[in-house]
Amino acid sequence: MTSPLTNLSWSNLRSIRLSAFGFGITGLFLAADTMILPMLVLRIAPEELKNTYLGILGFAGLLVTAVAQIVVGGFSDHTHSSLGRRIPYLLAGCLLACLGIVGLGMAGSYLSLLLAWLFLQIAINVGYGPYQALIRDLVPAKRIGVASSMKVLVESSGGVGFIAISGTLLGHRATQEGFSQWMWLTLGLLAATMLVTTAITVVTVHTGEMAGLKNGHRLQWHPPGSLRLPQISWLLVSRMLMITAITVFQTYGLFFLRDVVGLENPAQALGHLVLAVGAALVLAVYPAGWLSDRVGRKPVVMAGALGTALGTAAMLLVHTMTQVLLVGLLAGASVGILLSAGWALVNDLGTTGKEAQYMGLVSLSTAAGAVLAKALGPVVDLINHASPGSGYTILLILCGIFLLVGSGMLIPLNTRALLWDPRAAEPASQAGSPTTPQKV
Repeated sequence: MTSPLTNLSWSNLRSIRLSAFGFGITGLFLAADTMILPMLVLRIAPEELKNTYLGILGFAGLLVTAVAQIVVGGFSDHTHSSLGRRIPYLLAGCLLACLGIVGLGMAGSYLSLLLAWLFLQIAINVGYGPYQALIRDLVPAKRIGVASSMKVLVESSGGVGFIAISGTLLGHRATQEGFSQWMWLTLGLLAATMLVTTAITVVTVHTGEMAGLKNGHRLQWHPPGSLRLPQISWLLVSRMLMITAITVFQTYGLFFLRDVVGLENPAQALGHLVLAVGAALVLAVYPAGWLSDRVGRKPVVMAGALGTALGTAAMLLVHTMTQVLLVGLLAGASVGILLSAGWALVNDLGTTGKEAQYMGLVSLSTAAGAVLAKALGPVVDLINHASPGSGYTILLILCGIFLLVGSGMLIPLNTRALLWDPRAAEPASQAGSPTTPQKV
């Protein structure tokens, strides 16, 4: 696979700038989903129905996300404009998201909140689907692993940072009027961040595409492609299983720490655990991406999955907060390795000419994993009712199995045969017509 820029010219800083859009959009989504939406629901919904109302919003948003990314991705792949295939959608997604943010702030009833939330989900995915194809569009093959690690790092920073900032700002409310002021301040900060980070990514994409045109690469030409369903299906199921395992503890971790480990302050313990996991993840993603560029994706992904499975098993043996944190460090580093190399593998298997549509399918498998993790809740309650605490044991054992099976499903994937790019064609100045894409 070739690129408009050489391997030497694609720096880590350029990867960060390319992923800046992800910082803003991920920060917006996670802050809204984790902090803003629940607090708005509390103002509107009856106390006894707050979880139901919030659950309906989450499920409806998930359905919209699944459809929007695939549909918008397909349009983006076939867009021919003076701004290229992705930039129009990044700009439109940003501006529509800002309108959605205003809608959230103005929502005064449950119906208006539902409509504003669905509109915001559509807006986010107008930009996010095409954005996910940028690494395959622009990054040289030998730098995809590092670029993927930077993407994970930047998006994680945006999510964690804005959850913390939103919680701090909204925590200052003292009256109903005060709540409104702090809410608008929070929403305004998210919108301003979106505008800045979108501008950074748009400039980076435009610069990369202009460099390609200067070097004679036909960036606008993309031959017909197929989604290679036999290979892609294995990858999607594998990703779904591993995402399920990763999502389980963040969903049920507080209850596990309270009911099984027996900690006196499980909420505080979970907060400390999240910090430990996040720090280890941040430290692990770059080395994992760098290593996957040199030894291949599958060995690194499988190592991350094995480490996460070991951390999951070790969680069954913890009895103190110190032990919880040590296991969290192992699990966090392993998850960072898994996510970094896993995203590079996703890009390796992408279909040229249908990159964004393919990324929509990947997002669908990710969402399916999150849904499956949440659907295991009733199973845990049922087993715990028969044998107190046993439900969590079964749940963690299932996570280990999902990780091992998911990583094992990667073994038959033939990544070397699938990684190719039409930009390997001769420069336009030297060729009269598009040439056949070359494999690497």
